[in-house]
This record gives sequence, structure tokens and C-alpha cells, in this order.
Amino acid sequence: MSGVVRGATNGASRRHVASRPCDGEKLPERRPPRRGLRQAGFTLLEVLLALALAALVGLVATQLLRASRASEAATSQASDRAQALDLAADLLAGELRRAGFRPYPPPAGGGLDARGPALVLAPGSGLHGDALGVRYLDDRVQGAPVDRDLRFDAAPDGRGVPQLYRATASGSRQPLVQGIDAVRVVGWVDAAGAHPRSALAPGPWRPWLLLVEIGSDAGATRRVAAPLPSRPLAVVVTAP
Repeated sequence: MSGVVRGATNGASRRHVASRPCDGEKLPERRPPRRGLRQAGFTLLEVLLALALAALVGLVATQLLRASRASEAATSQASDRAQALDLAADLLAGELRRAGFRPYPPPAGGGLDARGPALVLAPGSGLHGDALGVRYLDDRVQGAPVDRDLRFDAAPDGRGVPQLYRATASGSRQPLVQGIDAVRVVGWVDAAGAHPRSALAPGPWRPWLLLVEIGSDAGATRRVAAPLPSRPLAVVVTAP
């Protein structure tokens, strides 16, 4: 029995010894166990979260871009309306300033009748205010001075777009400034002092300064104080 035990022990010892590496022999390199697929990519939940965040960022950026463009468009429109008001004010003030003007010496043909009205106000009862008639002798042209008989008012054109119009005595009507919705006389100054619109009377009267309010289709207004150096004879007539 002891021989059997001794033999078994010696066999185990031999196997143990055989399993040991010899001197100078390298042990096989052990690789770390894999920890699943996490190190090779993203999980489905992570991909979905990234897509949701990207969509949210894109939506916010789109809304900000739209708001910026809308603000730029509104600013541009407001600037255009302000420029239209300024242009209409300059044009109207320049024409009113020449009302009743006659160069000296007077032209041989006579031209403008100094005894006739050179400024005609036709108060309007509608949304678009008044019509202003202006007469003067225009010496800014080559040759003999030209008798100008002009009428200014605001009205929509065939497309419904409001315009400041200039009409001549011959009947031609020309749009001057787009976006002007109303022209209205709000007061004047003469030798007796300042007068409000409510004091308008058929006349005749000789204003020194005319105060006109110009309105745009956006509701903005601009007031023009137009001096009248020629002290033109003015009358008020019924609107046509």
C-alpha cells in the first residue's frame, strides 16, 4: 500500500516539475479578459442621446437665425420708411418755398399773374389728407422762365401702394415717393401770428410759413416747416 502511495506522489511531483519552465524559457503572455463591446463603440442609448442633442442645437440655431433675419428686415424697412419721409419732406418743402416766386425783372411774356393765388389748399375729407397747389415761375431752366402749376397729394396707385404724387396743369400725374400715405396742413404763420388748422378759412390770406404733416403707410409722420419767402396769395378751395 505504501508503494502505491509513493508511486502516486512521485508521479505528481514529476508532473509538477514538468509544468515548470526551464531556465531561460519565457512564460506565455497572458491577455486581459475582454470586458464586452463597450470599448469598441457607443451604446444605442448614447447614440440616441447624441442625436437628440444635435437636433436641439440645430433647432435653437435655426430659431436664432430666423430671429436675426427678421430683425434685420424690420430695421431695413424702418430705415426705408424714414428715408421716404425725409425725401418727401425735402421735395415738398422745396416746391412750397417757391410758391409765388417771380424772377426780377419779370419776363416779357408776363407769365404768372401776381394778383392770382399761388398757393391753393384743398382740404381732403378722406384718409389721404389734403391736396396742395403751387404756382411759380421757374427760372432754373434754360431760356425763358416756365410757369409751373403743380398739385401735390397722396393716394394709392393701381397696385394699392401709397404714393406722393405731383400733377401738372396739363393733367399728367407722376409718383414721386413710395410709401407716403397722407399730406395734411396743420398750421401756418402770417403777419398776425401762428394759426392752427382749425382756423382755415376760404381766404385769401398771405402765409409766411406753412406747417405740413406727411404720413407714411406704417403710421410714422414727419412735420415740415416750409418758409414762403414770396408771401404768396393763398386760398382754400373745396377738394375735387
